Amino acid sequence: MRTVLSGFVLVSAAIAWSPPAHALQPLDDFLRGARAHNPVNEEARAEHAAADAQAGEALGRALPAISASGTYTRNEREVVLGGAPFVPLNQVDGAVALTVPLLDLTRFVRVSAARRLAASAAFHEQEVTRAADAETVQLYFQLAADLGLVRAARRALEVEQVNLTMTEQTARAGTATALDVQRASAEVERQRQQVTSAELAVQLTARALASRTRVVPDTSGEPPLGDDLHAEPPLWEFLANTPLTPSVKAAALAREAANRTATAQTLTLVPALTATASERYTNATALLGGYHEAYAAALSAVWVLDLGTSQGIRARRADAVAAEAREREAQLLTGDAIFQAWSTIDADIARSRSARAQEAVSAHAAEIARARYRSGVATQLDMIQADRDAFAAEAGRIQSDADLLNARLQLRLVAGKAR
Repeated sequence: MRTVLSGFVLVSAAIAWSPPAHALQPLDDFLRGARAHNPVNEEARAEHAAADAQAGEALGRALPAISASGTYTRNEREVVLGGAPFVPLNQVDGAVALTVPLLDLTRFVRVSAARRLAASAAFHEQEVTRAADAETVQLYFQLAADLGLVRAARRALEVEQVNLTMTEQTARAGTATALDVQRASAEVERQRQQVTSAELAVQLTARALASRTRVVPDTSGEPPLGDDLHAEPPLWEFLANTPLTPSVKAAALAREAANRTATAQTLTLVPALTATASERYTNATALLGGYHEAYAAALSAVWVLDLGTSQGIRARRADAVAAEAREREAQLLTGDAIFQAWSTIDADIARSRSARAQEAVSAHAAEIARARYRSGVATQLDMIQADRDAFAAEAGRIQSDADLLNARLQLRLVAGKAR
């Protein structure tokens, strides 16, 4: 019996005091990986680049433009009028034109709308990055909790194996029954299933984290999950940052773009004024009085009015109203998310405090139950139940601490505050 007890003490001490050789990488490593390699971030960057290019395209169409053309024609017959070629056998024509929009309010306002859409896309990219960061943080702390659960499950398995050895020795001494040995053996197998389940959870979470960040987690050791259980700053400090969050800024700029697009559509009722200057070269000089070159300058006003004009104006105004509603919705959703995250922290602090107390009490109760069983005062079922309670309490404490740390970062991410 003394040998069994000494072995149990040595096993417990080794598990409690031996530090892991390695540990899970810092959270920042995974955040950098997600920002660089997560497909949703890559898509958002591409959409931002496309919006920037579209804004540049709209501006380019509103600026003066130069066009050039050249034509070579092989005619069947040459026609000459008054000694000058009217239709040369080999006809060459070339023209260069400069077009300057003098008054095109619709086009100019659409340039402004495109710029705001590009700015909105930039904030949308930030919002997508924030959401990807939030997912990465969630996976990271869940993996940390799963690693802690594996450690706790393995330690509980070793405790049950020691209990089985002790029960087998006491059975040989005649102080325990075969049923006690079978029950202890069954408890070892039950705890082995707990280890398997915990290891599977680590594999699945690690795979999800690696696939989003291209950083392979080091699962040979768990990171620390300590928290001093301090209260967060007042809720209003986080809510005050709502208008500055990427999602709200993106929605506000999209609303401004929709308003400008509606204005541009209304300005189609105003004629567009354009100046054009061109230079032409041809070897068919009969109609040019024998000259090869001729220039022309023109000033044109274009006014298009049809039955679709009024409906287009109506549609763009409806788009602007919808954009305003989406902005208000973004503000409400962000405020609700901040409130939920802030309130969750209060609950998680209470759970962590309770879980830590429960873990300490359950561990002490398990020690007492084991000592009473060795003394013959308590039954084996009392010891088994105490061990189960101790493991469940430790698992609950690990998950509670991970949830609290995750909730603190989620609050700062959703409120647009630096970590």
